[in-house]
This record gives sequence, C-alpha cells and structure tokens, in this order.
Amino acid sequence: MNLSSIKKTFFNNKKETFLFIFLCLSLTWLKEINYLFYETLESPDYEKYSIYLDHFFTGKQTGKEHGIMYYYLHSLNYSLFFGDLNNFNFNIHKSIQNMNHYIFLFGLIGYYLLLRFFKFSKETIFITFIFINFFPPSITMRLVLKPEILAFALLPWIVYLVEKYKQDKNIVFLYLAIPLIVSAVTLKGNVLVIFGVYFLLTYFHLLLELSVKNGILLFLTVFLSVLLLTLENNTSNGKNILDIQSGSALEETYNYKAPKSIIYNVDLYELVSDPNKHNHANSFIGITLLETTGDYFDLYWDNDSVSYFKNRKEVIKSIQSDEIIVPNFDMENITLSIFKQRDSDRYSRSSLGLLLSVFLYFNLIKSILIEEKYRKFMIMGFIAMGVLLFHSITGFPKNNFDPLVGDTFKPLYYSFALIFSFIFLIATKLKDKRVHFWQIIIYCLAVVFILGFPKYYDYDVQVDLAPKIENSIFCNIEKSIYLQQSDFEDLSCDRTKNLVGTEDVNQMYKSGIKHKPFNMLFIILNFSVCFSLLFKKRFSRKD
Repeated sequence: MNLSSIKKTFFNNKKETFLFIFLCLSLTWLKEINYLFYETLESPDYEKYSIYLDHFFTGKQTGKEHGIMYYYLHSLNYSLFFGDLNNFNFNIHKSIQNMNHYIFLFGLIGYYLLLRFFKFSKETIFITFIFINFFPPSITMRLVLKPEILAFALLPWIVYLVEKYKQDKNIVFLYLAIPLIVSAVTLKGNVLVIFGVYFLLTYFHLLLELSVKNGILLFLTVFLSVLLLTLENNTSNGKNILDIQSGSALEETYNYKAPKSIIYNVDLYELVSDPNKHNHANSFIGITLLETTGDYFDLYWDNDSVSYFKNRKEVIKSIQSDEIIVPNFDMENITLSIFKQRDSDRYSRSSLGLLLSVFLYFNLIKSILIEEKYRKFMIMGFIAMGVLLFHSITGFPKNNFDPLVGDTFKPLYYSFALIFSFIFLIATKLKDKRVHFWQIIIYCLAVVFILGFPKYYDYDVQVDLAPKIENSIFCNIEKSIYLQQSDFEDLSCDRTKNLVGTEDVNQMYKSGIKHKPFNMLFIILNFSVCFSLLFKKRFSRKD
C-alpha cells in the first residue's frame, strides 16, 4: 500500500469514497454516543476487573486469572494521556472508551486485509463495516472493560496469516502469526478454548502437512512464547488462566450445571410477550435471541443508571380504546399512536431486537448450509456457542451456571466469534447483491432506536452530558445538539481548562506504571507484524 494506491482508492471512485467517509462518520458518531450516554464505571464487573488497572500502578497482585495485555494497553493509555489530570472517574471512563475504540479500529483494519484477500470489493467491505459498527455485540465490546474486544482485533490478522500460508506455502506467515496467536490465547480462558477448538477444527490439516523440522521449530517457538507470557501473567495475578475466579469459585449461586434441555428449550409465546431478564434463564435460545440485538440483562443501554436509558421518546404510543381506530402518526412529535381494545405490556425495543436476531440467525444458518466457500468462517459463532454450552452443562473445569439468571450465555463472551461469522455473512450477501446498502441503513436506524433514541433532553440528562461535552473534541457541535436552550448552552469548550479539575483525585493513578517487559515485547511484535503486512508488498517465498 503506497500513496498512489491510497489516492486511487479514495479519490478516483466516488461511491467508495462516499462509503468510506460514511463509515468514518458512523464510527466517530457511535464512539461519541458511547462516551456521552454510557458510564463505564456502571458497566458489568467493572469493579471486579479495575483491579488489573490498579495493579499496573501499585504492583499489587490481582488475584484474577485473565492475561494482563488488554489491561496493560488501557493502563498505558491512561498514564500517557490522563495521568496528570484530576477528575479520576471521568477520565478513566474516557480513557477506557478511547482505548476500546482504538482496539476496534485495529481489528477492522485486519478484517479489511482479510476480506481483500478473498477478493471482496472495497464497497462491500465498507458497507459490511458499517453494519458491524452498529451490530450490538460490537457495541457492548466497546462499552465495557473486558478483553473480548482484543480477541476480536487479533482474530482477523491471525486468520489472514494462516490463509496466506495455506495459499503460498511460505512458512514465514506461520511464524508471523505466532505473537498474535499467543497474545490471543493468553487473554482469557474462554478465548483460549474457543480459539483452540475453532483452529483445530478448521486448520489442523495444515499442521499435518508441515515437515518435521518446521513442525518442531514452530512448536518450540509457540511453547516458549506462551511460557514467557504465562509466567509474567501468573506473577501479576497470583493465578493462572485456567484457575477461574468467577462462577462457583466466588458465588455459591453459580455452583450448578445447566440441564441438557437448556439447548433446545424455548417458550416462543413468553419470548414475545415477556422478554424481561431472568424470565428465560432456562433457555439458551431465548437468551441468545434477546441479547444478541438487545440488552436482555439490562447492563448496557437498558441500564437505568446511564443516559442511554433516560428520557426515551415514546415513538410508538399505545392507547386503550373501546372503538377500533386507525393508527395515527404525529409528524411534529414523530409519534405513532396505536389504539387497542385490550391493555397489555409493550416491549417495542425488545421486540424489534428479537425480530432482528431471528432474521440474522436464520440467514446465517441458511448461508452455512448453502455457502460452502465461506462456511468455515460462518460457523465460528456456533462453535463458540457450543463451547459455552459444554462448559455450562458439564461443569468443566468448574461449575459456572446460575439457574435463576443464565448469564453464562451472554453473547459478549463469544462476541469476537459472532462478529467474525456475521462479517462473512454480510459481505457474502452484499457481494451477491442479496443485500443492499439501503437495507443496512434501515438496520442501523433500528439499532439506534434500540439503543434508546430518539430522546428528549431535559435537565436530568443535560447535567450528565455537560461535563462530557465540554471535554470532547467535538464540544461545539455536541453543545449545539444536546445543550441548546438549556442552563448549559454557554459552557466553555476550552479543553485545557476543563480537563484539569480539583475534585475526585486518585493519587494512585498519578504514579508511573509498572511495565511488563514480555507483554510489551509482544505488543510491539504484534504492531510490527501488522504494519509489515499492510505496507510490505510480499515476503520472500523461500521456505
């Protein structure tokens, strides 16, 4: 990739240029929306996993089992850009949101390279990325402090290198994949198992084709790399990656195995009429459908402590009437009034999310059955589901199922695999002209509605938004949108002044961080490999 090719990509083709700009704008918009309307400190398990961040500033063992690379990246980002500032709670929220966004972009670049390898057009790729940007599992990844997003970012680069080896039979590509693979499988137990099962099922035959010499050298390199990272991780944690510090290890309520019936059990009527959390704890299908394109557990945009949830406009208004009346659409307030003869609960956002999930999974299963070329990529999400089901039903290595909640089956835990499958589904359908750009736009608008928009902005919401807006690089734009004709419309957009406050000082995070040499080495190696793949034409074909 050189300057002339970049110019050709973005200036000679108007449609591709438009789609690229639209993608960039949508990525930026959603990043800002997450930053403004969510509170990272209110995210699931933040208090549990923020101890990893504490570790890098204090050196105290975490007592947890996750690999530390993901949290190292966050600690580096906070130390570099926010370490000298006060207002700790605000800045740690902003730092986490920013770092997750950077990791997400790194993953998209990898997917761009992978899809171009399979001859997908730039037009198809950009539209696919627009879909993925608004795909709810990708949104939840960016909201929370959990390492699944780094698995998402590493996965396409690994698959690309393996596919390059498969095509060229150049052993260099497998060696280049090693730091990426090792970084991924040492992140978290679920990532290790899902990656392991998937790659063994899809690429094990490639290992059998290796010469004895190359096989031994690859094994020793992988073994040494895993050993170095594992020793450093274990020293930081006081635990290893398989010593699960969740589920029954901490809470007796999770000391159960899921029944086998949970695989197929589903109450379709209850799914539609009562899609509330915990009502479908006995149904893997129910939880998956409600959570994939929704927030069944009320942890993200349906969390009543965050601005995503507050002040939602009632776009569809239900009015009880003794008479049958034609629905009425109010253009001024953008409200559809539906008159019904029997009063009942309405779940417009949950129902829409359920409908979208059913549609997406139906098409994914259908494509797996008929699309042989990309089948091995589309099945990854289901392989990941199988891993979670096996873990919950067998209780191996530890029981980790609460029969009253069923949150072991959150799609977040295998979001990287699910996104991988849907990227190839959408790209394939776009390539074959079975899905069009306007349909993707409708989908994105539906997701925006599910997130809690449109909304009205009163003092309760604006008082939460104001400090975030005044510290945003888009302050002037966001102020005019969200704070117009309010008590905050004259707030300053001088970020230099705003960032340095007096309240909420955390002296612990003002000290320098404790660096991890092996994790730092692998971070550098990963960036070096990916940079070389983007900007170097080809490697020597000598084995």
